[in-house]
Amino acid sequence: MHSFPMRLFLVALLTIAGSCLTLAASSHTFDLPDHGALTFSVPDGWTDQLKQPPYRLPPTIFLKPRDGAGGAVLITAIWPIAPATKMPDDDTIRSQVVTSAKKIEPQSVEGRLALQELKGKNGRGFYFAATDRAPNPGEYKYLTQGIIRVGDIALSFTVLTNDGEEAVVKAALDTLRTATYQPSAAI
Repeated sequence: MHSFPMRLFLVALLTIAGSCLTLAASSHTFDLPDHGALTFSVPDGWTDQLKQPPYRLPPTIFLKPRDGAGGAVLITAIWPIAPATKMPDDDTIRSQVVTSAKKIEPQSVEGRLALQELKGKNGRGFYFAATDRAPNPGEYKYLTQGIIRVGDIALSFTVLTNDGEEAVVKAALDTLRTATYQPSAAI
């Protein structure tokens, strides 16, 4: 049987080790066509892939743990398409996320989905988390979705996970918090 000081030491050691694992990340920069670059700290051991649709539309970045753990993160950069269009403010972003949550509520275990604030290094946004009431085989059970503004762009994100993959959600939100945006240099 372990003594109390030994248990305390083990708890402290595990806490420190967990913190180190959480902090282990490397900076990744993704070029946005005609719109500068987006940089965030991607957890070490994760893969990233940028998918660029045709016609220079906003790309989607896919992140996933490499070690075989499940979960997937999709981040789509959004910018105004028309020159006169402005980026949404905090109230508009909040409203857009609430609208998305309302559409998902009927299929969720929770019924009513609470909105959470997400404060980043260079932006602010909102998200919600939902549990699918009846996922089909091969589908994800949990969804975390929202929008965060980062400088002159917004990032729409979706995190998909199953049981035991809570760390993927935490790592994804931490990654979004580190996002920075560098606009294209004027020509």
